[in-house]
Amino acid sequence: MDKFFIISNTEKEQTSETAMSIQHYLEKRGKYCGIYKATGNLPIRSRYTDARKVPKDTQCILVLGGDGTIIQASRDLLNLQIPMVGINLGTLGYLAEVGAQSIEPLLEKLIQDEYYVEERMMIQGELKREGQSIYRDVALNDIVLGRGGPLGVIKFELCVNGECLNHYKADGMIVATPTGSTAYNLSAGGPILAPNSSMFVLTPICTHSLSSRSIVLPDDSIIELIYQGENKRRAKAVVSYDADTSCWIENGDTIRITCSEKKAKLIRISKVSFLETLRKKMATQ
Repeated sequence: MDKFFIISNTEKEQTSETAMSIQHYLEKRGKYCGIYKATGNLPIRSRYTDARKVPKDTQCILVLGGDGTIIQASRDLLNLQIPMVGINLGTLGYLAEVGAQSIEPLLEKLIQDEYYVEERMMIQGELKREGQSIYRDVALNDIVLGRGGPLGVIKFELCVNGECLNHYKADGMIVATPTGSTAYNLSAGGPILAPNSSMFVLTPICTHSLSSRSIVLPDDSIIELIYQGENKRRAKAVVSYDADTSCWIENGDTIRITCSEKKAKLIRISKVSFLETLRKKMATQ
C-alpha cells in the first residue's frame, strides 16, 4: 500500500497527536497519508465524514477511535468501498485491529501488503408511511424499533418475505447483523454470530410473553416491522440505526429491512480467531 487517509474521533484524547505521528511515519517511508479535517456542510446521509474529501486513489483508511468511530466511518464511506483498519483508542474494540501500542507494526504490515480484507454484512432500512418513503439509512450493527415515549410496551407485527410471522407486545425489536450480534443484541439475550457470516438475527426486547425467542434469518430475507400504535397523531416509537441516526414513527408505519448490496471492508493482519477475541473481551468486562 502507498496511499493512506486518516479519520479520527477528535473527542478522544491525544487523537490529533497520534494522527500526526502516523502521517510522519508513513511519509518517512515514502508513502502518502492525508488527515481528514471536518469543516461542516456535510452531504445528506453523512453524519460525521464527508466522503468527497477522501482522495479517490486512497488504498486504506486508518480509523482512530473506538468501535463507534469505525461504525460511523463504515456508514459514511460505504459507497467508496475502500478497505479500512481500526486503531483502538477507546474502551472497547471488537472491530479495531490493534491498540495504540501496536501502530508501527500495523503500518509495516500494510506497507508490505501483509494483510487480508474481511467483508462485513451491512443492512439498510426504509421507513414507509402510507406507501411513501419517509426515511432510509444503513447500519453496520443493527436497526432497532423501540419505545419513544412514556414507559409501556409497543405493539408491532413482524413479517418476513411478505408473510406474517408474529405479533409482539414489547419494548421493541433488534434487527442485527453478525457484526452487531455482540452489541445490543447480546445485551438483550440474543445469540452471537460469526462476524464474517451473512445473516440476520432478530431479538425482541422485553416481550410480554413466555415463549418469545431470537430468530436467525438468511441474508436474502425481506423483513418488515409494522408499528401498530393506538394514537395516529402522536408518535410513540422510534427507529434507530446503529444507535445514531433515528426517525419517529407513527401508527401503520412499516420499517422494511434488507441486506445492503455493499459491504464494509475491514483490514485484518491478525490470525487470532474471533472466538479467542470474544473470550478475551468477555473476560475483561
